[in-house]
Amino acid sequence: MAAASDKAYETLKQRVVGGTYAPGEQLKEERLARELNISRTPVRAALKRLVDDGLATADPNRGVRVAEWTEFDIEETFDLRGLLEAHAAELAARRGEEALADRLDALNDEMGRAIAKGGAELAERLQKINSAFHWAILEGSGSPRLRSMLASLIDMPIVIRSHFISTRQDKLQSMQHHRDLAAAIRAGDGELARQVMQLHLRVAAHRFKRQRIEFGGSRAGGGRS
Repeated sequence: MAAASDKAYETLKQRVVGGTYAPGEQLKEERLARELNISRTPVRAALKRLVDDGLATADPNRGVRVAEWTEFDIEETFDLRGLLEAHAAELAARRGEEALADRLDALNDEMGRAIAKGGAELAERLQKINSAFHWAILEGSGSPRLRSMLASLIDMPIVIRSHFISTRQDKLQSMQHHRDLAAAIRAGDGELARQVMQLHLRVAAHRFKRQRIEFGGSRAGGGRS
């Protein structure tokens, strides 16, 4: 049962984060159980985890629905990431593992090649590279507590979907921040790593606000950093 619940959770999480379900859309147990070819019990457990993660909301009268994002939700998400990921970057730099710096450089090179190539799959590809980069730093911090606190923030819908509406200049700027972070970690400079991560996420927050205005709050609000 646990395995079925875990699989259902991962599948539904990917769908919510990837925009398969629209903000506010109801997630009905019976329909999802049919789609996933499992019983309703593991689906119910998976939906509860989505609610706990902040990806869905539960209401006795409206059922479980995909979370909708207010201005406060967006501000809070970026503020929390700025605090927690900056600390993670500082810890990772202080640990000074060469393998982590190599991994980050490799991801940055991969991001550079993807941007240069472009194409219809660019946004999805960059999202995956971006997620891998931030997760690598989080893992490199060596802090299970930070990992637990940030697990539901790095791949939030508002973080992911803005990859699809960012400009080429936005992408290049974000990649340069990533390169600066990798350099700070390779140098073992925890203070610099903390400052660069804070800058990176603050710029991402301002960029996202701009995107919401340019593309319309209802369309952009439902996703990047």
